[in-house]
Amino acid sequence: MLLKCLHILKTYWIAVILGIAVVIMLSFIPGHKEDIAELEAAIERTKELIADSEKISSDLEKEFDADEFMEEMEQRTVSATQIGKEMVKVDDVLTAFYKTHESLPEDEDERDALFAELEEAQAKNTELTGAGEADHIKTWQLNPEWSLELESVITYQDTERFPVVFKMKTKDGKLAGLVHAIYNVSDHRLSSINRHYTIDGLRDEADVGGI
Repeated sequence: MLLKCLHILKTYWIAVILGIAVVIMLSFIPGHKEDIAELEAAIERTKELIADSEKISSDLEKEFDADEFMEEMEQRTVSATQIGKEMVKVDDVLTAFYKTHESLPEDEDERDALFAELEEAQAKNTELTGAGEADHIKTWQLNPEWSLELESVITYQDTERFPVVFKMKTKDGKLAGLVHAIYNVSDHRLSSINRHYTIDGLRDEADVGGI
């Protein structure tokens, strides 16, 4: 009988102890929900970092193609070299025609060739700068003996527009002026063109009889 009572008492206390443990656990869980959520989020971030690391490692193991890399860089790199050459040629032709004292050639073929070259330069000037009919006479160079060259030869990557500078010199090498512009890569055109002449340049302007 005593043994039976002890067995019942033992069973009763085990149930009590287990109940207390459950109550204690339940009392702690609500207060740690945020911690558990943060832990789960940290685990997910870790998984993503591991996946990214594996991808990077895989990419690094691939053979590096130098030719492909250089080709990609060239496609992304732009400069004003080409439009600079075109603009210099255009202004040289326009200046030679509008800023000179010389009469037109008497030979008809030479005269036709001259006008054909002029029309081509005018069309190109319109294409590159948006110049109208009345603008062609407003040449950058004020004297056909001047030289015009692209001063800024910096290359850019992944850009649609950037500044360029042209430099003008007199026949004796003095700075005649500068031309600032914005090169718009997508349409291959110069905009926001501003000309600045030095005292030497203004003094060396050609006298073309009011033209």
